Amino acid sequence: MHLRVGELAQRTGLTVRTLHHYDTIGLLKPSARSDAGYRLYNQDDVGRLHAIQALRHLGLPLADVATMLERGGEGLGDTIARQIRALGHEITQATELRARLQLLQERLAVGDAPDMSDWLSTLSLMTTFSKYFSAAELKIILENRKTQSVIWDKLIAEVRQAMQLQLAPDTKPVQSLALRWMNLTLAMMNDDFNLIDRWGQMYNTEPTGQFKNGPGPEVLGYINAAIALRMAAMLRHMTLAELRTLRTIDEAAVEILKQEAHALHAAQADPSSKPARALVARWEQVMLDLCGNQPALLHKLIAAYNAEPLLQGTTVFDDTTLGFIKSALAAQGHQLEVLKNA
Repeated sequence: MHLRVGELAQRTGLTVRTLHHYDTIGLLKPSARSDAGYRLYNQDDVGRLHAIQALRHLGLPLADVATMLERGGEGLGDTIARQIRALGHEITQATELRARLQLLQERLAVGDAPDMSDWLSTLSLMTTFSKYFSAAELKIILENRKTQSVIWDKLIAEVRQAMQLQLAPDTKPVQSLALRWMNLTLAMMNDDFNLIDRWGQMYNTEPTGQFKNGPGPEVLGYINAAIALRMAAMLRHMTLAELRTLRTIDEAAVEILKQEAHALHAAQADPSSKPARALVARWEQVMLDLCGNQPALLHKLIAAYNAEPLLQGTTVFDDTTLGFIKSALAAQGHQLEVLKNA
């Protein structure tokens, strides 16, 4: 029994054009032809067509299907494994695309309906971001940046003011700004120095004009010079790997410590008293958290502040708080070195 190409197409749900293509590339050649030249397919041809369609349903390209049929199924496991990897990659790409579209949708949903220039600038910026960050990473960074927006605006304004006053990068006011900038950046990146590296690479590589809401190249150049001096001073006392384990300092805990220290100072409390000891313990925990719970690194950090004039007087604690903590550390004979010239 033979089926003409139209009949085979009708029974299998394929198009005549598809069967003609299979014939042309040698994937499925009819076993016979009619006197009029029509393609005729026998039972073996139909069986081969079922095998072709089964492999095609696995997502295999026609070239792989032909190879598989020639080998009689040999290598099917490797072919399927390769296809699974390809599908996994496609799924990852689709998931990433969906996340990016959602992120874009969120950004465009803020405020009034965007005009064409808004669309283009946002799309351009998102394209730039995608070179350096996954959608999940970018969502974290942008959400953190939005939460910090008021703090960033104030800090950038203070840096611009320091620039107008022509303060040198190694002065204490600028070094205090550099410390705040470093802490805020670390918080924005969820304590991930890898993200910070890529963020810096993006700003240094891409056209700065597209980062319209950023601090601008002049401000970045000024504050980065101060940060570089600060990093160099710290690296004289710890390795780069150790420095990259530092974490965002807990601002809420710092504020509580300030309030308690000011209260004890105002009350002229004994530095060796129980409240003073409790204050020192809380201060030490805040500092250990900053150092990734590494006591050895905390000792190195304190040593750096004691040895480096550039760092002295540029901590997150005010003079009153540090003064009381220093006196309490000394009075209690604490194992940690006392910060001097704070």
